[in-house]
Amino acid sequence: MAFLTRTTVAMLLAAAPHAVLAQDYAPTPPIAPQDMINYCIYGGLIYSVGSQLCVVRGGPPLYCDQPAAQGATAPRPRASWTTSQPPATINCANDPIGGAMRR
Repeated sequence: MAFLTRTTVAMLLAAAPHAVLAQDYAPTPPIAPQDMINYCIYGGLIYSVGSQLCVVRGGPPLYCDQPAAQGATAPRPRASWTTSQPPATINCANDPIGGAMRR
């Protein structure tokens, strides 16, 4: 009986490090929290203003845009994703990594 108990404990201890390594963790971004309003986030990745991204094959690309401040002392608005401007410089019609399914 002692052999069975020791074997069970050894198997549990051997499996424990793998369970710890498999857990997801979110590293801290390399950008200060107060500066994050100047960046767009998609899929857990940080993109700078002006970045373009294909999400759906054949659809419009997403563009990271940050509007200008509304006054000299007003804070700058948060950067966000848009599809309206500028004219797209990338074509998402044949994007192999896009979210559309291949046929």
